[in-house]
Amino acid sequence: MSTLILGGGVTGLAAAWHLQQRGEPVEVWEAGASVGGWMKTLPWEGGHFETGPQGVLWQKGTAVDRIFCAIELPFKSPGTGARWVGKGGRLIPVPASPPALMFSSLMPLAAKLRMMAEPFIPVRDAEPEEGLSAFIARRLGRGVATELLPAMVAGVLAAPPEMLSVDAIPKLRQWEATGSLVNGIRKSGVSHMVVPEGGMGQLPLRLAAKLSAVRTGLRAERLTSLPDGRWRVSGGGETRETDRVVLALPAFEAAALLGPVASQSAEALAAIPYTSVDLWHSRHTPLPALKDSFGFLIHPPEGRGYLGSLVPSWMDPQSAPDGLMQLRSFIGGAFGKPEDLEAWEGIYARLKHWIPALSEARAVRHERADRAIPRPELGHRARVRSALDGLPAGVDWLSNARFGPGVRDILEGLETWIR
Repeated sequence: MSTLILGGGVTGLAAAWHLQQRGEPVEVWEAGASVGGWMKTLPWEGGHFETGPQGVLWQKGTAVDRIFCAIELPFKSPGTGARWVGKGGRLIPVPASPPALMFSSLMPLAAKLRMMAEPFIPVRDAEPEEGLSAFIARRLGRGVATELLPAMVAGVLAAPPEMLSVDAIPKLRQWEATGSLVNGIRKSGVSHMVVPEGGMGQLPLRLAAKLSAVRTGLRAERLTSLPDGRWRVSGGGETRETDRVVLALPAFEAAALLGPVASQSAEALAAIPYTSVDLWHSRHTPLPALKDSFGFLIHPPEGRGYLGSLVPSWMDPQSAPDGLMQLRSFIGGAFGKPEDLEAWEGIYARLKHWIPALSEARAVRHERADRAIPRPELGHRARVRSALDGLPAGVDWLSNARFGPGVRDILEGLETWIR
């Protein structure tokens, strides 16, 4: 069975790799000039910066490990770096292990005691769909849901947790299904943040290099159903007939193609919202306090549109020239972007509020990630189900809006899909 995959991001490329491993002929069309979608590592004055994820959670024997080994992609782990949450006007350390939260000032004592009762909370049925904040409050207590969760979610999905479905973080439901979150985390083991040598952009590049047919600069414009059950895809002056079409595209792009052939799916996909963020990359004189640091996230009520900053030069020392520390700051998302965060001067002022010793930037660059992050709001499960149920035979849709926001979620979801 021949397959044409539309979309050369990591989802489409990994799906193509799985199909090719099964011996099926597959071709990938990517509308951009290069593969990777938002996952690109771009050069920057003696180093590089990421436009998408900074790293991926890895564990031996998992989907991430299997595909990294299969495509011979070397990687390294920076280790367990210090993390903080900006709250009450200061940076508060986030303990590396859940039990250590009992001694943290992140939450009041009553919230910590309630959190310890999590293993004894009954498992709730998956239906009806539950909100993310409601899920965390039910299992870990309202203190965790209001004092810790908002910063963590803002740093990943750039949206307030009360806006989201629990399906925004698929691992939560998977862990609860084992009896409790504590039991699920214990059974699944500890994952480590890793970065491929040369940056995250090496993952789509290495996948593309393993495929026999990847076309860039070729955007699909029309899907046509053929009488024999096959499909015709047209775009960029080219036409291809194939047994199966896989739309490895953001929901809004897939909806535009599906409108004429699958109205139910198109309507459901068009209803999935996406979030845009501004990324500010900056280089500074190194600070001892951030030498071995993952970075910090800001409690949203205090952030006012500033979500937090990572330290890429700790995760990937090749990202910055020797003698410089690189930061990556996240602005806006579903929280909005106030006027004082439109320019670097405002960003720097926010950074100085939380890190008073931070020096002036030696170099700065700004990237706009427009509609880069799917926002699985409550009702997301029904939207995805409706979209998949409405697809005609021979057409499928794959996306991080379907599998989950992280690279790990995508690669695990694809292993289930290919089976």
